[in-house]
Amino acid sequence: MQLRTFARVVFWLLGVLVIFAAALAWWFVYRPLPQLEGSIRLPGLQQQVTVDRDGWGVPHIRAASVEDLAEAQGYVMAQDRLWQMDLLRRVARGQLSEILGERTLQIDKDFRTLGLGRAADREVTTLDPEPHKILEAYARGVNRFIEQHESNLPLEFSLLRYKPQPWKPADTLAVSGYMYRTLADTREREMNRAKVTERAGSDRARDLFSPESTMDHFVVGDPNVPDDGSQRSATDPDDDDDDMQPDTVFKADLVEPPGEASESGAPDLTSALAQSAVEFLAESRSEIRQGLGSNNWVVSGAHTATGKPLLANDTHLDLVMPSIWYEVHITAPGWNVKGLTLPGAPMVIIGHNERIAWGFTNNGADVQDLYIEIFNPDTPDEYRVKGSWARAQVLEEIIHIKGQPDVHFPVTVTRHGPVVHRERDKGYAMRWTATEPGGLANSYTWLGKARNWKEFREAMKRVWGPAQNAVYADVEGNIGYIMAARVPIRKKGRGEVPELGDNDDYEWTGYIPFDQLPQALNPDSGLIVTANARVVGPNYKPYLTDRWEDPYRTARICDLLHDRRDLRVEDMLKVQTDTYSYPHVFLAEQLLAAAKTAKPKDLRTQKLIDGLKDWNGIADAHSPEISFLHGVRRGALELILEPILGEETGHYQWRTMTFLQRTLTNRPAKWLPAAYKSYDELLVAAADLAVKRLAEDSKSERVEDWAWKNFNSLDMFHPLGHGGVLKKALSIAGKPQLGTVYSVRSATKTHGPAMRFVANPANWDESILLITSGESGQPGSRHYSDQFSYWYEGRPILAPFSDAAEVKATKHTLTLKPGS
Repeated sequence: MQLRTFARVVFWLLGVLVIFAAALAWWFVYRPLPQLEGSIRLPGLQQQVTVDRDGWGVPHIRAASVEDLAEAQGYVMAQDRLWQMDLLRRVARGQLSEILGERTLQIDKDFRTLGLGRAADREVTTLDPEPHKILEAYARGVNRFIEQHESNLPLEFSLLRYKPQPWKPADTLAVSGYMYRTLADTREREMNRAKVTERAGSDRARDLFSPESTMDHFVVGDPNVPDDGSQRSATDPDDDDDDMQPDTVFKADLVEPPGEASESGAPDLTSALAQSAVEFLAESRSEIRQGLGSNNWVVSGAHTATGKPLLANDTHLDLVMPSIWYEVHITAPGWNVKGLTLPGAPMVIIGHNERIAWGFTNNGADVQDLYIEIFNPDTPDEYRVKGSWARAQVLEEIIHIKGQPDVHFPVTVTRHGPVVHRERDKGYAMRWTATEPGGLANSYTWLGKARNWKEFREAMKRVWGPAQNAVYADVEGNIGYIMAARVPIRKKGRGEVPELGDNDDYEWTGYIPFDQLPQALNPDSGLIVTANARVVGPNYKPYLTDRWEDPYRTARICDLLHDRRDLRVEDMLKVQTDTYSYPHVFLAEQLLAAAKTAKPKDLRTQKLIDGLKDWNGIADAHSPEISFLHGVRRGALELILEPILGEETGHYQWRTMTFLQRTLTNRPAKWLPAAYKSYDELLVAAADLAVKRLAEDSKSERVEDWAWKNFNSLDMFHPLGHGGVLKKALSIAGKPQLGTVYSVRSATKTHGPAMRFVANPANWDESILLITSGESGQPGSRHYSDQFSYWYEGRPILAPFSDAAEVKATKHTLTLKPGS
């Protein structure tokens, strides 16, 4: 009897716990979910706005004016992504420590130094009336949502125990600045390039930094002028490198070591969440050099089954939860655009309207320079300019820290910009187009109004940066390309390394005129491809950059498309998800040849080399070959470079595979280490080294355990779900990952295609548009991760555009009405 009573009590307690857990889940996870049907009043609206959502939660916003449209878009985006919007503006403005504590102080210091928040606040006061009204209306919509849901905010606000501040028009510009920094921050590269050049010498440095490759595919060829020496090749050294003073290696360390436990001996929830966010930001930062990029291309009707162009775009960014992109369809007088925008930004950045489609990849043009400033040892705020001392501006930034006293942080600003790194009497000041007047003007949003190539080209003139490769297609059958950016014209040098700033030798004298930037319309090939590699030949003038990425993705896309005459939308998606890896095929061929004259020391190495005879070049998740070849690449580079660069080998971050391919093809004596008699011997030694590391890293001696998935699994983290109990609830982690950084489907653990877009001007309703996770940033929503399996498996999601298709796809309708 007592046992039965005890059992009843236990079951009763379990029932209470289940009910309590369900109540907590409802209160914190499901209660904040947005209203999708019925009506809501927005005081700033002039007329009624309708918001139709399809089965993926993607909104189609219809308004009678562009201001009503922007206000509604702000409200709707806040419904789905408010915490992500707040996080992005806090990162950009250096305000993370207010919610996460002192662990993020160094991140805040870095962004306060860059001055994106200051630039955004200045920029918003100089905007033309129309864009300013749009940003104001968008902010009103966001703030109306915050006001209505002050006691019913998304989960993250409850976990971190804070409420968001009102959204300001300048916050949108700050978020744009964050993306600018993600794509165009070259501080670390410039400092490290200086160090590598000093160590290697000018002759070897030419090899290391040369962008030349036999696999280049230029969008715009060389001008029809003889190369008589008046145009310096991209491989020519700067004749001014004597001014370079590379006695340091600069690294923008954004993350401090883990903090201590709380006084109770265990970290509290906020501390644990802060550490998760720190780890998330650190991992994203460490991966950024390896997978940053994008693909886009456009084919003319000569290559397609319909006789109309097809355009494809997939941007390679942080793979995070929720996605960095937000899908939307906006309709107002003069606007009918579907596509993608950033959380915190109105209108559409990438997409199509009834007449044209467009997409972007990062161009890599050099828009940021470091200047070496010499400071007065007796008066630290004075620096040398033309033989005399000038006083730097010192800004006092006050950083609020949760649970701690404020930190007063001085930012020194010279005539070139903020000092981002200082060593006693020497500092490195940064000049950057993003923080120049007009740099954060959010000009991409105006592309949606263009109706043809001429209007698109005019809209692109307003784009400052980050420097982009834009591809274009329209319903008339035209295809085109424009490089869009404000690229500095330098009086001297190329901005590749830090230069002395105490004179005017390396000053900017203006920007390259828009008409002199690379452009193409309806090329004879009917094919335009960009994938962050070189888009112009070595003699193209004016000089743009030599920071192009390796050409392998571009080459693969061209090879898959150039001779096709029957391409359809689904073929574009197949190319986007292609995992063939040219450089690994090259290494396989080199190894097979090398093993004929040089024998491995490890029997497993020989087994893996023999297996390469039947390997198809695909970076499959279950392939040990790609793991092996990835290790061979790393080992070969180390064996070649370490005798020359020593400890600086890890600071060589440029086209490493292009350099390795060129070296193994030409086999110059100057790069063969003395320890090896031949490159064949070196390659086989690199293969043995790769096998040793595979065994160590996998903790297994079995080749079968060396599948690529064990070294390149996908980790798509929520900022608060990097570890602990929230990892499973908020993140997607440990999924086998396909592809390499050299595949069209470029991928690392936390970087890859953040969206896929295929535009079909022959029938817009057959276009494809999808993001990595889902439209909603709220974990309780069915749209938090409903697109993931489609993205992961390479399946399409159609993007209805016509009225008939939209009506058929609509699942919810919300009416936004004027008045309070």
